[in-house]
Amino acid sequence: MRFNIVAAILLGILIPTLETMRRGLGYWSVNFTTMFEDYLAGAALLVCALGALRGARWAPLSLLVVWSGVASMMLLSTVSQIERHFWSDVPEPRSGIVLVAKLLLLLVCAIALSQSVRREK
Repeated sequence: MRFNIVAAILLGILIPTLETMRRGLGYWSVNFTTMFEDYLAGAALLVCALGALRGARWAPLSLLVVWSGVASMMLLSTVSQIERHFWSDVPEPRSGIVLVAKLLLLLVCAIALSQSVRREK
């Protein structure tokens, strides 16, 4: 099984789970969009991974599109976290741990995206 499919399954579960662990379920009522985008990204990754496992014709291109979106989302989130970690007056608790986790997730996204691009060539 290709890395981008395994990563889609893992991150499809991890992204919404980690965000819920970080902020709690009550954050849905505080900032719906922040939580929704993570759950939507996770669902899209899982759907594409399952399609790829079943050999669906739409799956490779869909994985490329979804990995592009998730990698972009993680890049923006990571840059924002770096900014808050180093230059914020009031850093969030466990900011360093969150930053390392986001950097690792971003690395996985970049590798999976590059593998998806090579597959589509």
